[in-house]
Amino acid sequence: MTISQTIVSTVPATWTDRYLAMLGVERKAPSLEALAEICRAHVEWVMFGSVQSLMRRLEQPDGPVPAMDFDHLLTSWERRTGTGVCFEVAAMVHRLLTELGYNPQIAFGGKVWMGGHQVNVVELDGRPWMVDPGNGAPFFDPIPLDQVFEIHHVGLSYRFRPGEGEQEWIQERLIDGEWRTFFTYDLRPSTPEERDEKYQRHHIHGESFVCTMVRLVRVSQTEVASLADSTLTRYTAAGKTVETIADPSEYSRIAAEVFGAPDLPMDEARASLAALKAAAEAQ
Repeated sequence: MTISQTIVSTVPATWTDRYLAMLGVERKAPSLEALAEICRAHVEWVMFGSVQSLMRRLEQPDGPVPAMDFDHLLTSWERRTGTGVCFEVAAMVHRLLTELGYNPQIAFGGKVWMGGHQVNVVELDGRPWMVDPGNGAPFFDPIPLDQVFEIHHVGLSYRFRPGEGEQEWIQERLIDGEWRTFFTYDLRPSTPEERDEKYQRHHIHGESFVCTMVRLVRVSQTEVASLADSTLTRYTAAGKTVETIADPSEYSRIAAEVFGAPDLPMDEARASLAALKAAAEAQ
């Protein structure tokens, strides 16, 4: 090895380089194809879940929680010791796409309250696309925002269509053979102040699922596995199975075997949730 090779090998990778290496995709000029590669890899690698938020709440039990630490988040994703819900994924993807030369805008969605969900909107060649790898759903590709669009995967079905307002978009899910509204999106760009307010609200027990349950979702090309507190649901081409977890010691095994994350701090996340529930009951 030459001296120059030694120097190059010791130069630390940038945040963006690390992110791309984690996803297993190459740095490319902005294009729909390159964006789709990022989207697919993100959905399959980064687990959707509330563990990271519960850990943040555990470390700061009272008052506002600290702002997101992008370096810490990336490290936890690389090591599979952390998860991401919509606001974490949207913020991380926004920074990644910005550094890759896109011009993303974070927009809000909601089921109970607007801003309960966050996505990125990207325009390419005059067409708008929604990038939503932080939904806990098999949204492997950018979603076009100029046409009705359907997604079908291992028995799960989703439809995106325009709403009544100019910047309104609807996400529907096929339940018992009927399309039902699940999210409404307001595609106008949000402000940092608005996003910070939603971020803090998500960390209040009872305001959303984020600090109200232990939630995990892992999406792959062959399965969608979903943990909601003590209920493990798995969707495959063979159908849907539901399992109730009665033994607390099973959570670590399930994290390892089902979600591919043996070092995920499940006990700590569950302890944080128990403390939040106890505090709420004491009020």
